Amino acid sequence: MPLFLNVLLFSSGLAPLAAFNVDVVRTWVTPKGDVPYVLSSLLHQDSSTNQTWLLVTSPRTSRTAGPLYQCSLIQDELHCQPVENVPIPKRRYRGVTVVRNHHGVLICIQVPTRWPQSLSSELTGNCILLAPDLRPRAQVYFSDLEKLLDPDAPVDAGDCSRNKKGSMENTARQRRDLKVEEEEETEDEDEEAAGTEIAIILDGSGSIDPPDFQRAKDFISNMMKNIYEKCFECSFALVQYGEVIQTELDLQDSQDVTASLARVQNITQVGSVTKTASAMQHVLDNIFTPSHGSREKASKVMVVLTDGDIFGDPLSLTTVIDSTKMQGVERFAIGVGDAFNKTRAYNELKLIASDPDEDHAFKVTNYSALDGLLSKLQQSIISVEGTVGDALHYQLAQVGFSAQILDEGQVLLGAVGAFDWSGGTLFYNMSSRKGRFLNQTAVDAKAVQYSYLGYSVVVLREACGLSYVAGAPRHKQRGAVFELRKEGKETNFVPVLEGEQMGSYFGSELCPVDVDMDGTTDLLLVAAPFYHVQGEEGRVYVYRVNKQDGSFSLVRTLSGHPRLTYARFGFAMATVGDISQDELIDVAIGAPLEDFGADGGVGFGSVYIYNGHSTNQLADLSTYQPQRIRASVVAPGLRYFGTSVAGGLDFSGDGLADITVGALGQAAVLCSRPVVRLKLSMTFTPKALPIGFHSSVIVNLCFEVSYVSPAAESGLKETSLNFTLDVDVVKQRKRLQCSDERLCQSSLREWGTGPRLCEPFLLVPTEGQLCQEDCFSNISVKVSYQLQTPEGRRDHPQPILDFYAEPSAIFQLPYEKACKNKLFCVAELQLATTLSQQELVVGLTKELSMNISLTNSGEDSYMTSMALNYPRNLQFKRMQKPPSPNIQCDDPKPTASVLVMNCKIGHPILKRSSANFSLVWQLEESAFPNRTADIAVTITNSNERRSLVSKTHSLHFKHAFIAVLPKPSVTYMNTSQGLSHHKEFLFNIHGENLFGAEFQLQICVPVKLQGFQVIRVKNLTKTQAHTVCTQSPERVCGSDLVQHVEEWHSVSCNVTSDKENVTVAAEVSLSQSEQLRRDVTELQILGEISFNKSLYEGLNAENHRTKITVIFLKDEEAYSLSLIIKSSVGGLLVLIVIIVILVKCGFFKRKYQHLNLERIRKTQLKSENLLEEEN
Repeated sequence: MPLFLNVLLFSSGLAPLAAFNVDVVRTWVTPKGDVPYVLSSLLHQDSSTNQTWLLVTSPRTSRTAGPLYQCSLIQDELHCQPVENVPIPKRRYRGVTVVRNHHGVLICIQVPTRWPQSLSSELTGNCILLAPDLRPRAQVYFSDLEKLLDPDAPVDAGDCSRNKKGSMENTARQRRDLKVEEEEETEDEDEEAAGTEIAIILDGSGSIDPPDFQRAKDFISNMMKNIYEKCFECSFALVQYGEVIQTELDLQDSQDVTASLARVQNITQVGSVTKTASAMQHVLDNIFTPSHGSREKASKVMVVLTDGDIFGDPLSLTTVIDSTKMQGVERFAIGVGDAFNKTRAYNELKLIASDPDEDHAFKVTNYSALDGLLSKLQQSIISVEGTVGDALHYQLAQVGFSAQILDEGQVLLGAVGAFDWSGGTLFYNMSSRKGRFLNQTAVDAKAVQYSYLGYSVVVLREACGLSYVAGAPRHKQRGAVFELRKEGKETNFVPVLEGEQMGSYFGSELCPVDVDMDGTTDLLLVAAPFYHVQGEEGRVYVYRVNKQDGSFSLVRTLSGHPRLTYARFGFAMATVGDISQDELIDVAIGAPLEDFGADGGVGFGSVYIYNGHSTNQLADLSTYQPQRIRASVVAPGLRYFGTSVAGGLDFSGDGLADITVGALGQAAVLCSRPVVRLKLSMTFTPKALPIGFHSSVIVNLCFEVSYVSPAAESGLKETSLNFTLDVDVVKQRKRLQCSDERLCQSSLREWGTGPRLCEPFLLVPTEGQLCQEDCFSNISVKVSYQLQTPEGRRDHPQPILDFYAEPSAIFQLPYEKACKNKLFCVAELQLATTLSQQELVVGLTKELSMNISLTNSGEDSYMTSMALNYPRNLQFKRMQKPPSPNIQCDDPKPTASVLVMNCKIGHPILKRSSANFSLVWQLEESAFPNRTADIAVTITNSNERRSLVSKTHSLHFKHAFIAVLPKPSVTYMNTSQGLSHHKEFLFNIHGENLFGAEFQLQICVPVKLQGFQVIRVKNLTKTQAHTVCTQSPERVCGSDLVQHVEEWHSVSCNVTSDKENVTVAAEVSLSQSEQLRRDVTELQILGEISFNKSLYEGLNAENHRTKITVIFLKDEEAYSLSLIIKSSVGGLLVLIVIIVILVKCGFFKRKYQHLNLERIRKTQLKSENLLEEEN
């Protein structure tokens, strides 16, 4: 499949393997700079004679004799000659496509043509079908495609159409027959290629500001780029006028598109007056003349861009327009600015333009509005016969851009340019000369414009029949793959796969692969050669084709060397036959820009070979180290190596499939080397060693080729086998060794004739006392080997070992065993384990113990070992083990996040017995980051039939903490005066929190009773900065249900420390209601600690609740102030009256007399006592 070469030239996880069985020494390359100049290459074989040729396509040059050459080997060199009877187009063609199968060879050529009265060329394609012997069979010219179409021609969409709805509906397209005369092949080529000459006249007068002049240059650049894309034979000239008139771009200069656009941007404004008429005359005298590259038959167009009427021009505009030189020149005039709102200037603009004015005269308000004219102006200049509006039908279809031979005379052709480059495919019968055009269904034609459907076409062979698939690399800018499906009466292409990256050209190359050669397609490879990561590395998507319903599923993606950008991996793809000779098809993928810029002149480009692979009856491609063939190792100076790949046929005559790779102007043929697959065998005498054996062992080593092809058989005669023996490879201390160490270290033997090579060896015991365990384990003998071939031989291919097969083998020499089978013992190990507990509380649990019971109920178990894995916060304390069997354990060693302790049980031989023992760990009192951990016990042995038993226990870890709330308390509040009171409720937490346990303190404050708010929380304080508290109103609060509280104020604090004081400040008031004061005697503020019980263990749980009770006090009802005063006065008056009465009655006087007499009597008694004491 050709991608135009100039596109390649102007665009710029895997460790690949150098060539494995592709011979990069024995290669053939077409001569550089000689005929033919190669575009692409493939191998073709005539089935009647089994003769194989290298076919190469070539562009039209002065030295080229045709588009197709056949090359053969003559004296070990490639000699090419044109294929006879292939018509040679008289005009320069744009591309060549060539495909082949057992029916023959199909070659399609893209030749530009022009119809009378048309300004642009058409590009439709001519195809020639050749017989297998390259004789012409049929030819068709698609220059008038619509006459060859039969909308009722049968197209078998196959029985593989999925029961799925297409994503688009059919849109009827109106078509017109082309009213043109048949092109005469004998017409002069120069006249046919005359094309269209467009002269642009740019006003550079001083009235134009520099920014506007730059906008005018941008407009001209965009117009030239758009016309270049659709007009293959258009050339441009550019003249600027002002005070002077000068040619900025000549017709002969415009062939280089990039340089022409650059020159437009480099124009400097001349300024001054507006000499429009003189500038037009300058074009007639100095542009449209043969001496300046103008062709007589070319259509001529003049585009004038000005900002006002003519000023300071010595020539008359009418004189210039009416001159004979102006006849046949189509003129377009563009006026910019308000000057053309005046009648005189606008009439002058219409005079410059050809008739009719509405199609040739345009005016815009300013230079910024010029871009709005692009589409209309472009359509007016390069309008093509046979289009509907601006949409092209088949004029640029490029029928044959891609191709497949279906059956005898039936071909499938891609037409990428059809219907405004939305593309399509043509099913054509070369015998009946009728075909049917099919494309994608679309609700909106613009949605599929520029999709390039038909860029690649392939046929999938499925169990249900044939399936036709086409690539559309620019569909929705991401690319897509379409499949032909029949839905009702309609047969159209519908998208089945879509690209993932814009601009990646997903679907530009398709490659179906029948890996196991069973006649059905296993894989579909879809290339995206412009897929970019850092540059344009390229990528290939591998899809599996479902055997049942034919659907596609992505298996993997392939890419080239990971360190090489701009490789364009996937630019070309092809199956290349079974080059690895394993009865599986291999695939070649080209990356033509690999090593670009770093080749140092030796060449660049690579080809990757992916070998077929089959596992579990599933055909696939091996992605393990694909072969990478670089241009520099094939031949010096190869550039763009990998632009085309093909193969699968024997070109060199050695019976092996070969490959051809295209490069820029050259093609290379690479041979595959015969792959040798060796089968090794080794016999020992004696077959097994008795216990205590100290004699020699005779070894017989044989190599045998599993299949010998004729090419391999001739190559093996000159091949040597180099092999080494390594005895007792798994032991540091050898038990046997070669009697002649030099023979074991390197043995070189010529293969000679026949498929088998054998060599004897003698092994003898080593010196020294062997340890006990060496008397039962097998002695392993490793054989490593490689082929050695003579260098520089090109007369026949040299065999090579299969790279993907390990070039070594290991054989076992056993000791005789005291078991039923003398060569091996079968142990039967059973393991039982129990834990003392599975939930451990850090800070509370002290020890953990495990009981282990191991039983061998079978034959001898050799080198029985136990691996014990346990978490790092368990410290091994002791082991209680029985006296027999002996158990020896190493110190625990850290591995990753666990500790591992290895133990030997009953070494070297654990007989038929049991071992019961226990282990004890101490739990560290430090925070453990995980909630769970495992203890795993694994028992293994070294028997030939290895035993393995294991048990795993899951441990759940918690962390302990102590948090104590104060005991319940009581506070009093007098409510008789009906005033609000400020209260602070303190909740003090103290305890021990060594492991940072997080718990919650919830404080529940009742705030609403009987519809009245009795408490209003004003403030909340805490002492620890990292304690976080939240507040919210709640209907229910705490774990105890309190009936009469209608609303609570909930305070929730997350605490991680061992001390915290949380104080709630509130205003308490019962003054809202007399009934409330009578009914409510107390309120309780609740405090409660909660925590995640799966993470933590809270000790002293009885102290996790408390409450503060507020008791409301009530006094007796007081009298009024006036009543109190009156009562006091009345009582006082009554007291006075009583005192007066008592005085009158002498009550106080009698009392006084009595008291006086009593005092006198006491005095007398005291005197008498004193007298007695003196006497």
